[in-house]
Amino acid sequence: MEHITDELVGKHVEGPNGEAIGKVTAVEADKAILKGESGLSASTESALTDDNDRLALEPEQIETVSDDTIYLHADV
Repeated sequence: MEHITDELVGKHVEGPNGEAIGKVTAVEADKAILKGESGLSASTESALTDDNDRLALEPEQIETVSDDTIYLHADV
């Protein structure tokens, strides 16, 4: 699990199967807000949609973070 900080803004998000999910555009209330890729699967979109109908990551969904990519856990 990673902490969500402003350092994640601008990083690409990749699902456990290599699916390009989107890019972090902001951090709010310990969530990373995403601009999603077009054509996201319904299950991925559903798993990442917050109470405000935005794509968002919570710390427990993040497996690892590299210099330019956030990799998600397999259960997302």
